[in-house]
Amino acid sequence: MANIIPVMLGGALGALLRYFVSTFAVKHFGAGFPYGTLIVNTIGSFLMVFFMILFFEKLNLSDSWRLFFAVGFLGALTTFSSFSYETIMLFEKGSIVKGVLNIVLNNLFSISAGVLGFILARYLIYKVH
Repeated sequence: MANIIPVMLGGALGALLRYFVSTFAVKHFGAGFPYGTLIVNTIGSFLMVFFMILFFEKLNLSDSWRLFFAVGFLGALTTFSSFSYETIMLFEKGSIVKGVLNIVLNNLFSISAGVLGFILARYLIYKVH
């Protein structure tokens, strides 16, 4: 039961940040492409890998912090279900190029951000004293 609280609190904060990023993206980039999902997936991928490396290899934080951050916060911030829905809607509207671009960019940016998080976390652990 104690694990529920950190997941719930992290999820609430992640959902709020997702909402703010999505509304920011629509306001500044328009609604013709799901920029908000692309942004949260990219940032979330970086944060997940970066902090999980630090959590397990350097910080030795409790499971409650991992549950708060990885399961709650990042679980609510990023979402594959929105990515899937938005891609299908682009295809349904006949925007084949935008649909394919959404698939390619979400995968490329998210994995690249994850690699960057990995490299940065390892650098901080082993090179910075």
